[in-house]
Amino acid sequence: MQTKSQRVVASGELLSRKLLVGYIVMLGLAMSLIALTVDPYLPAFPEIGTFFGVANGVVQASFAGVTLGIALGQLIIGPLSDAYGRKPLLLLTLGGYLVATVVAFVSMNIETFIVARFFMGFFAAGGDVVGRAIIRDLYRGRSMQKLLAQVYLIQAIAPIVGPILGAQITEFAGWKLVFLAFGLLVLVLLLAALWFMFESLPVAERRSSTPKEIAGGFRKVLLDRTYFGLVIYGAVQLGALYAYLNFAPFIFRNSYGLPASEIGLWLAVIGVAGYTGVQVGSFLAKYIKGQWLLLFTAGFGAMSGVALFLNDGGSFWITQLAFSVQMFVFGVGLTNVSTIALYNHGSEAGTATSLMGVANFAFTTLISAFFFLVDSNGSGGVGIIILVLFGLSFFAALLISRPWLIPDLRKPESEQKN
Repeated sequence: MQTKSQRVVASGELLSRKLLVGYIVMLGLAMSLIALTVDPYLPAFPEIGTFFGVANGVVQASFAGVTLGIALGQLIIGPLSDAYGRKPLLLLTLGGYLVATVVAFVSMNIETFIVARFFMGFFAAGGDVVGRAIIRDLYRGRSMQKLLAQVYLIQAIAPIVGPILGAQITEFAGWKLVFLAFGLLVLVLLLAALWFMFESLPVAERRSSTPKEIAGGFRKVLLDRTYFGLVIYGAVQLGALYAYLNFAPFIFRNSYGLPASEIGLWLAVIGVAGYTGVQVGSFLAKYIKGQWLLLFTAGFGAMSGVALFLNDGGSFWITQLAFSVQMFVFGVGLTNVSTIALYNHGSEAGTATSLMGVANFAFTTLISAFFFLVDSNGSGGVGIIILVLFGLSFFAALLISRPWLIPDLRKPESEQKN
């Protein structure tokens, strides 16, 4: 008799409704690990520095370790899941993350703590990459997009709830209990994945683990113009999102004189716009080809940048609306990008998702280094950034991915034509 680890379920159609709901929860939590590795611990930085007797800059170095771990984890774990299967790598990811969390919890010096945080980032990236690959294994096209939208319902909660829980736990129980609390969550997730999740990548479809074959997987996805254009599309739009995150709080405070409590409220409203956009994007894709929807959203995103530029020092409500439109259209495109980019990359879905993650990380890190050159007292500077980046995403989709050559993913594969 086969165990769940041995049995392969390579199609979501073979999952019962109850088990599919379980998959949505498990994948949503696994893909939330990056956010849960960063956001809950930010309020605890001062306490961590006091505990280890180091300056704030040293504590911030632990955050740099997390981001480095995320980049390497995306690059390494994705291709390994193409070679050894999804479930073993997911279990390894969750187990490794749990061990790293325990090490951070018991750390008595800053050096051990920083190393533990690096590995938390490394394995968190694996949860995200392998989770997306499993979704691609189970579904393709429109069905994949629907599942992604459902998973995002859970994943999108993490950046909202994480800082709140982290701050409350730190205040009432101490910063170390934050690690213990989320370590227990990962332990539950690990046991659930071990018991309820099936392997989704058949042995016959796995790639060899030799360096040559792994390199061949990277080469195959990078030579796909549709994929390559959408990697650029996603990375530059994420750069625009980072620009919003970096500038909006200062604009609200310096240009409109809002207190911190009100800034948090209006940023939450903008976040809800993005959350809503994900679900609207999945709905609209039933009626509009996803590739054309991406062009529309890029255009509206660019127009939000124009509005911010023209409204520099002007109405608060126009600024709020422009940022909300930016977040909304970003959400609308989110599931469409992954669905189309991974459509032709089933057996190398891990490699494809890892490259998308690394590109996102590299571009946002690069562009963030130049944000200090832009005036943060008004919306004009960030408006130009958003306009340029959404404009680049439009032309990447139009000229590189060539939407007129992409099949209509709303139809069954037997009926698809370019």
